[in-house]
Amino acid sequence: MKILFFGDSITDASRDRADPADLGVGYVKIAAGKLRLLYPDLPLEFVNRGVGGDRTAELLARVDEDVVAERPDVVVLQVGINDVWCRFSLGEVVSPEQFRENYLTLVKKIKATGAKLLLVQPFVLSMGDKSRFRPYVRQFNTIIREIATEEGVPFVPTDEIFDGLVQDIAPSQFATDGVHPTHRGCRYIADLVIKELKKNLA
Repeated sequence: MKILFFGDSITDASRDRADPADLGVGYVKIAAGKLRLLYPDLPLEFVNRGVGGDRTAELLARVDEDVVAERPDVVVLQVGINDVWCRFSLGEVVSPEQFRENYLTLVKKIKATGAKLLLVQPFVLSMGDKSRFRPYVRQFNTIIREIATEEGVPFVPTDEIFDGLVQDIAPSQFATDGVHPTHRGCRYIADLVIKELKKNLA
């Protein structure tokens, strides 16, 4: 079974792009290691196709090469934070309508391959200047939840879960800058993803 992770820097996690088998050092590598331990008799193959800085538009541009051509059995899609970030870093605004169109097209393209799909919310923690991301991330996550319901696709409410955790634990435990997860943050994401993936592996 081939499980492919598709997304931005949260997925990329410093992987060596010259090595197609490299999983990076983030939640993808942690999830792969745990799943191999949980299912030692299953022939599991893991592929990381995250690229730091990518938005939904960039994922659309490479979905055929990086996902469709790989013929995965399961795809974990995590994207959206850079569709917010670009508003502040580049002055480029991705409207809710454009985000919905891009995200829905990605979902439909991946589903059309016959692969099982799992959606993972982008998240932001209120650290430094990242607090200004919050209303836009919330708006985009509402769209993702709606698409998940419309398309009958499971999703992991990462942002909502982290928002609850930081009521009692310092945000810096889970993210270095409000966006990129620490090792502890990666472990949380990996465990949340594994919980859903197990439904396809049992």
